[in-house]
Amino acid sequence: MKVLIREAAVADLGAIFAWISHDSPKAAAAVVGRIRARINQLGRPGLARIGRPGLVRGTRELLEGPYIVVYEVDEAAQHIVVLAIVHGARDRQG
Repeated sequence: MKVLIREAAVADLGAIFAWISHDSPKAAAAVVGRIRARINQLGRPGLARIGRPGLVRGTRELLEGPYIVVYEVDEAAQHIVVLAIVHGARDRQG
C-alpha cells in the first residue's frame, strides 16, 4: 500500500523536531527519523493494520514512544493516510 502523509502530520513532525532540537539537534533528527521509519513500515505488505484501534472510529494508532502516529487505512484505494503525530502524554479525550 502507498503511504500518504497529510500536511498536518508533516507539521507535527516539524514541531517535534523544533521542540527537541532546542536541547539537541542530533536527538531531534534521530527521533523524527525513527517516527518516519515506523510510518514507512505501514506500507509493507500485511503491516497496514499493525497499529492498535484509534480513539476516533476508523483510525489506527502506531506507537513510536513517546509519540503516536494516527492513521487511516483505505483498502479500496490501497493507501494509508497519516493524519497526525501526537505525544502520548497529550490529552486527546477533551
